[in-house]
Amino acid sequence: MPCCFDAEAYPHATVPGATFAEHFRAIFMSIPLAGLSALLLILTLDAGVPVDPSKATISEAVPVVGLADAVRIDLDALGMPSIHADHRNDAYAALGFMHARDRLVQMDLTRRSVAGELAALIGPAMVGADRTPALRRRRAIAERIVTELPADERSLLEHYTRGVNAAVATMDPPPAEYRLLNIRPEAWRPSDSVLVMLALFDTLQRSANREPNVGLLRETVPAEVAAWLLSVQGRWDALLIDPTDAEFIPDPPATGKPAPDDGQAWLADPPAPDLRPGSNSFAVAGTRTSDGRAILANDPHLRYSTPGIWYPAALAWDQIELVGITIPGVPGFPIGSTESIAWGLTNTTGDFEDLVLIDVDPEDSGRYRVPEGWEAFDVRKVEITVRGADPVVIESRWTRWGPVLENTPWSDRPVSLLRVSDQPGAVNLGLVDLGGVDDVESALDVAARWYGPSQNVLVADRDGRIGWTLSGWLPDRRGYDGRSPVTHDATTGWFGPLPETDRPRVVDPESGFLFTANNRLVPLESAARLGSNWADGGRAWRIRQDLAATQPASELDLLAIQLDETIQRFVPYRRLLIETLESMPVEPDRDATLEIVRAWDGSATAESLAVPVIEAFRRAAIRRTRTAIFDRVTSEADIDESRRRTAASAIGNNICLATLERRFPSLLPGDLDSWDQLLRDAAAKAIDAYVEDPDTPWSERNRGVFPNPLGAVNPLIGDRFDLPSVPQAGHWGAVRVQSGSFGASARMIVSPSDRSKAILTVPGGQSGDPRSPHFADRHAAWAAGTPSPLLPGPPVNVIDLVPTAP
Repeated sequence: MPCCFDAEAYPHATVPGATFAEHFRAIFMSIPLAGLSALLLILTLDAGVPVDPSKATISEAVPVVGLADAVRIDLDALGMPSIHADHRNDAYAALGFMHARDRLVQMDLTRRSVAGELAALIGPAMVGADRTPALRRRRAIAERIVTELPADERSLLEHYTRGVNAAVATMDPPPAEYRLLNIRPEAWRPSDSVLVMLALFDTLQRSANREPNVGLLRETVPAEVAAWLLSVQGRWDALLIDPTDAEFIPDPPATGKPAPDDGQAWLADPPAPDLRPGSNSFAVAGTRTSDGRAILANDPHLRYSTPGIWYPAALAWDQIELVGITIPGVPGFPIGSTESIAWGLTNTTGDFEDLVLIDVDPEDSGRYRVPEGWEAFDVRKVEITVRGADPVVIESRWTRWGPVLENTPWSDRPVSLLRVSDQPGAVNLGLVDLGGVDDVESALDVAARWYGPSQNVLVADRDGRIGWTLSGWLPDRRGYDGRSPVTHDATTGWFGPLPETDRPRVVDPESGFLFTANNRLVPLESAARLGSNWADGGRAWRIRQDLAATQPASELDLLAIQLDETIQRFVPYRRLLIETLESMPVEPDRDATLEIVRAWDGSATAESLAVPVIEAFRRAAIRRTRTAIFDRVTSEADIDESRRRTAASAIGNNICLATLERRFPSLLPGDLDSWDQLLRDAAAKAIDAYVEDPDTPWSERNRGVFPNPLGAVNPLIGDRFDLPSVPQAGHWGAVRVQSGSFGASARMIVSPSDRSKAILTVPGGQSGDPRSPHFADRHAAWAAGTPSPLLPGPPVNVIDLVPTAP
């Protein structure tokens, strides 16, 4: 394993020293205060004891069933493992061992929450949480996926599982959470790793949530107007494949409807911060560096939690030396590097699930319409095991498209959820094959065969080349656009995966750089086959500008781009706010607000006072504009306020900005003399925001909080087991994505040609145990944006894994 990083390159480097949280909180909500106090006592009494859950030291050897040969695990001063094996399967068995050693509780709760098996651990209080995953048969789907895996992937998964269970066997006593519950952790199964993968699908692919709102918008406005309101073009579009024709938001179609004069009677919901799971990734080719090296950067954005999602590790076997970040519970490196290639991921934000409207046979409620006629619902009894009580049996009803949802008050028909993760053959472990390829083309071929949640896969190789493609099973959707619920029939639905010829790919672009930020990357016609849920292009546009201005580029230059605090999507609102404030009467509060907005350079710096002012103006302007637009275009005469709000929420922020900048007269509400009046009302909200708090700097308003759910439910625990809260520059709309609850969950920058200069920062540390010295020893470097090394440091401890018979 290569060791170590180039200290001279980073003189300030710190050397040694989302879903999980939500489910964990739900569990401990069900425990009485006395029980939580007991847990606090356990943790407090143990606090003075150095924690090494496996009890393995340099003098010990741990037996692992099924190893072909012995494996050595070196641990550096941060607890990062460097695994040395003779075979790939043995290396991943050791990774499973380390995952469980440091993050077992996180792994256990993730598998149980996805499978609907929390009540078996906690008791009756968790039956409600288990109901939906049980209805959706997640455990059975995971078991099926295991049987569908290719033989080599299934064998690798079995070895990983044996490593996990070897670590569990060494835990005496078990982690404090199990002691509180008076149980020992259950053995890990191969299907448990698949459940963790399905948790990633659940987190990253949620496009069906917006379909009812879009469907209502389409019901209540003319079709041509709905098409305009749902346009995906934006002010900051930044593509990797150029369109043949210019793409922009056209003028709205004429509605022929008089302007209503009661627009203030209701207000659309304000725009929410864009906190969708996402990421930035970018790469420069050797043509843009001083020494011909290609360099790749990646920073995934997820909800903050304690512990974090990522687990840094290094593996070596058979001339392959792999380093990067892993997800406890799953074998593989979503983001990593060998000495031949480096790769990073960002969420595609395409459309990988749909709501299907079901027609029930009027003569037999047990059947529903399919293209061939009528078909019986697949109805099964599913049992939820409950600790300390009788099992709860529920009825799970499916169609050929997926589970029938329980809570769909917006539809008078049953609704099925169709999604990629439920399709036969649509999930595999193909990502692990990236460790064995040597060049961009081979890596992109592997990415295309990897069926996890679809990702933008960016690759750089040791020859200075770069490339991009999409991974995942991409549905071949025909007869509809997937944006609102429809009935599927012989010509409407999913018809297997898209042909591979439709999977986009870019290699060695003329610009010498590539970038992704969950935005649309291909022209409209091609993008329509992938979906329409793209993130605003502001981050991608800014990254492209930064890359174009950076030559020659180094690792530190790319880190500076990751830390770019400019909120590109707010820049037009600054101009609108300045123009509006200048048109308003002179008075002290207006003058003070105008002064700070004029001085603002568009960045969410730590010291900024302008960011919350611009936010207040933008929020009010978009909210009022949505209201005005919808009332002007709706074809439903007596629509109630609830339906108004729901339908209007589907109008994109891009449409609101285009309306405000171009002042479409056909959309002007009747209660306003001009769009300027609407903007003055919004500017008044900005003034109020400034007057309310003119002094608190942005970093304090934007403090990152990393909740350990124990503290959320027991005042005796408080925040003592949270990762430290930190003041933060950046913003959910900047390249440096950071908000109070959501942000960059890692920052990695690496060139496969010279990994001694590679950078990695993650919040927290290797361990999920608050007593561990490696619980938070990476946290300060991540919070400060300090360049810390990706490669592990010198070993300070060793664990030997040795083969043993079953």
